[in-house]
Amino acid sequence: MSYKLALQGIDLATYSFAIGDVQEVAGKKGIVVQSHAKAIGLVAMVAKLDDRFTSWVDIETGHPLRFQTDEFATGSKTDIEHTVIDLAGRHENTIPIAFHMNDEPETPEPQKVTLPDVWDYNAFVVALRSWEGEPGTSLVAEVFRSRFLWHVEIKIHGKEKLATELADLAEVSALRFDAHTYKLGRDGSKFAGSDERDFSVWISDDDGRVPLQTVARTDYGDIKMKIVEYSPGTGERLRK
Repeated sequence: MSYKLALQGIDLATYSFAIGDVQEVAGKKGIVVQSHAKAIGLVAMVAKLDDRFTSWVDIETGHPLRFQTDEFATGSKTDIEHTVIDLAGRHENTIPIAFHMNDEPETPEPQKVTLPDVWDYNAFVVALRSWEGEPGTSLVAEVFRSRFLWHVEIKIHGKEKLATELADLAEVSALRFDAHTYKLGRDGSKFAGSDERDFSVWISDDDGRVPLQTVARTDYGDIKMKIVEYSPGTGERLRK
């Protein structure tokens, strides 16, 4: 799946989401899921954005085993942050995290969590594709986005019509989810000074359950991520 990110009609970046091979992680079989964000146009001239986020998702449970991020540090065009989040290595309410900048030694940054199931962003999107229910149905989740954990409250808004490039801008039926989120500190409490954010996700209301669009509300307007290309896999469809 390939997307374009835009703010007030100006293209900022491309974003891709792909499913890879099955590999063994922590004695379990996990399928590789990778997303990649890259700046384009004028944004690429002033900021370095060429970041990859890789997940290993347990093929039996659908839960993440490991999450690895490789991304440029904020405001830098040379320094790369590397993070490995060992979700399979969780001990009670603590998840091991190893962080290092460039080629420096790793530093442990253990994360306290409060919920039985903890997700990374890639695995959360995969799980969201199979979630169905009545409008107003909601859940609370803890989700790693990059190297930090976020508290996410999400609910099913309902079905809407949405125009996409996949359908030559014709309207298709989509299921909309609305969410409210905020960043957590390493101790599991709300990160001091963190802004609370809202976003919405639209997923196609068909057997492919394809994420079509995400809108995140900011002080500068809505950042919109819209799908531009989709190559389905050969596995069983999410609906019969």
